[in-house]
Amino acid sequence: MQLTWDLSSIYPGFHSKSFLRDRRHVEELTGELAAWAASQLQDVQDASGVMEQFLKQYNAYKSIYLRLFSYAELVFSADSSNAEAVNLMDELEEVSSGAEEARVSFSKWLAGVGAEELEASVLDNAYLAEHRFYLHELQMKSRHLLSAEGQAVIARMQSNGSKAWERLYMRTLSTLRVDVQIDGKDRIMSLADLRNLAYDSDAAVRKAAAAAEGEACRIVAEQSAACINAVTGEAAAVYELRGYTSPLHKVLEASRMDEATLEVMLQAIRESLPVFHRYYTKKAELLGHPGALPFYDIFAPVGRESSAGIPYAEAQAMIVSGFSSFSAELGAFAQKVFDQRWIDAEPRSGKGSFGMCVDIIPIGESRMITSFHGNYIDVSVLAHEIGHAYHSSRLAGQSMVNTDYPVPVAETASIFCESLISGELLQNAPAGEAAAILERSLADAGYYIVDFYARYCFESSLYERRQSGNLSVDELNALMLDSMTAAYGESVLPDSIHPYQWISKAGYYMAGNEFLNFPYSFGLLFSKGLYAQYKKQGQPFVSRYEQFLSASSTRNIADAARLMDIDVHSLAFWRDALQLIAGDVRKFAGAE
Repeated sequence: MQLTWDLSSIYPGFHSKSFLRDRRHVEELTGELAAWAASQLQDVQDASGVMEQFLKQYNAYKSIYLRLFSYAELVFSADSSNAEAVNLMDELEEVSSGAEEARVSFSKWLAGVGAEELEASVLDNAYLAEHRFYLHELQMKSRHLLSAEGQAVIARMQSNGSKAWERLYMRTLSTLRVDVQIDGKDRIMSLADLRNLAYDSDAAVRKAAAAAEGEACRIVAEQSAACINAVTGEAAAVYELRGYTSPLHKVLEASRMDEATLEVMLQAIRESLPVFHRYYTKKAELLGHPGALPFYDIFAPVGRESSAGIPYAEAQAMIVSGFSSFSAELGAFAQKVFDQRWIDAEPRSGKGSFGMCVDIIPIGESRMITSFHGNYIDVSVLAHEIGHAYHSSRLAGQSMVNTDYPVPVAETASIFCESLISGELLQNAPAGEAAAILERSLADAGYYIVDFYARYCFESSLYERRQSGNLSVDELNALMLDSMTAAYGESVLPDSIHPYQWISKAGYYMAGNEFLNFPYSFGLLFSKGLYAQYKKQGQPFVSRYEQFLSASSTRNIADAARLMDIDVHSLAFWRDALQLIAGDVRKFAGAE
């Protein structure tokens, strides 16, 4: 069974006729869109016709652009040394700036259309009715736009600014190598390989890998500090110019989430931290530590796992079976993903250590990248990424602008699929291995809740401090340690946490994607609440869940949640979701 993906249905290659044809076509569409915007956005007469024209032209451009850029991004993700892919992404981003200038011009024009006129146009035009949410959201966001010239300058500068720093960071970490002694042998390992050893059954290996990871991060600390300062400094400046109170304010709006939802969720998380501390303390005891848990043992296996590892074919069968138990449609979708080779799961040099799903909406396909080593966690990662792809498949038939959904909801679908597989593993595993799977589930929950809370605290402090200038490596280290202590408390040995954690968290360096932390916590807890509903309701839940996914791109989070009878402003909802995890902690600790 092949562990590499097949990209040929997207394009056979950069020099193929189809790629070159679309490359020319996207420039033509961009030019036509720019010319149309310059001539048609002078007044608000015939508003309905202007809106329809823009949407049709912009959707056509977006369809070609996304296919081209996704292909280049996928090639680069699988091989960070591919200079042609990098150059093409740069060229396409330059092309896209013209289309984005037209979109900005349209947004500013739309701001001059009265709310009543906009609603009347939507009611009288079926095509506009399909885009009602998008038009209202675009009009709302227009208040954060600068002049057309200002927007154009920022877009062009970012291509050679924050996005260039992001690529430098990604290339640096994916090609970083460090010497480490494992099992008495000297080895040269990548950062991704070292991080995978956090799940090794040998404590000496985990400890050596953690020390080597800290040393690897130290080597690139100055370079990484330059990257993180550049990316966050630009973000803070640009968002201030656009009238946001902070980068977090921008992220909340982009997430279609209000501050009240975030605050009530964070309150529930802070209340739950002692539960996770209890889990880490019990884990330390089981691993033979006299006090707190060393950080290098956070992901250490507890209990007996299969020493032979899980073959990729078995992982595939497990996922298809687990998904099929939920719905025949989801199971068939997973089977298609494997059959059509949408996944690059082969561990190799040049790949990042992250899991990623890229949706190529124009052709109704996705591609996922992971590194499969045969651990239980690898099965979960596969399920997670397929969950993303399934979510996008539920948007089939929608126009391009109607397929964007916020990160917190995106993580809901992926983590829900993880829960399905976790249940499948627990149900079918031998008794000795079931305990290990339960512990792995708790380790994952701790990652999404405790570790991501630490990341949220760090990023909040980072942007606050960044207002006063660049932060040194020492200052970044201090912020990271303070944040980790706030999250993990005394359950983890402070001296065992290397202070360079900010280097190995790619989210801090992803330009335009700030605060990639609390959305994952939201996704975990929201999916826990959904999974609890599924266990109570059974099959009647399935159709409602599918409708929820289909509607997630054209509603804000609160409205989408109401489709599942969930109030995201309710502290009780978040507490109840966390109680599901607390129950697993009690089982793990032997209280149940």
